[in-house]
Amino acid sequence: MVFEVKNIALTGTIGSGKTLICSVFERLGVPVFVADKEAIKCYKDKTFLSEIATEFGNKILENGQLNKKALANIVFTDNKKLEKLNSMVHPRVLEMYNLWQESQKAPYTIMESAIVLEIGWGKKFDKIITVDSPKKISIERAMKRDNLSYDEIEERMNNQFSNEEKIKRADYIIHHDNKTMLLPQILEINNQIITKK
Repeated sequence: MVFEVKNIALTGTIGSGKTLICSVFERLGVPVFVADKEAIKCYKDKTFLSEIATEFGNKILENGQLNKKALANIVFTDNKKLEKLNSMVHPRVLEMYNLWQESQKAPYTIMESAIVLEIGWGKKFDKIITVDSPKKISIERAMKRDNLSYDEIEERMNNQFSNEEKIKRADYIIHHDNKTMLLPQILEINNQIITKK
């Protein structure tokens, strides 16, 4: 009998707490693929970085490396440019994910991505988990973590589906509102994914 590893996506708005929640799944033995971290690896490839600089200008480079803030300033204020960047990065990330996922031996794996639904990857996964966090709390978390202003975070959020839209498309929801305990929710979802065919 061939052992099939289930593909699970975990999503949520910026600052919703996806990374924290994924760290708990990892402690339960679930392999986690963080799409943002893998995308950063793409930018370290000199050929790819050259393609990005050709598309968005040399001002995104600093000493031959990607200046993330400069690139963010360009793409998060222009939807067409953001779509272009996504069309360059996401096929590479998906290829990396597929190779990684094929090598896993756990009952299921998780891809963490804020924009898995927005880029049309929802159908590639067996189940979707959405982290539900109030907008104000998410913005405060992201401001602390990323050292960005309220307006900068809100601008990035506006390039993502709303929390409500993500919830509509979810198979499972984890409430991360600073009131509801996370661990019981995660354990219940873990159990359901493992036991359901």
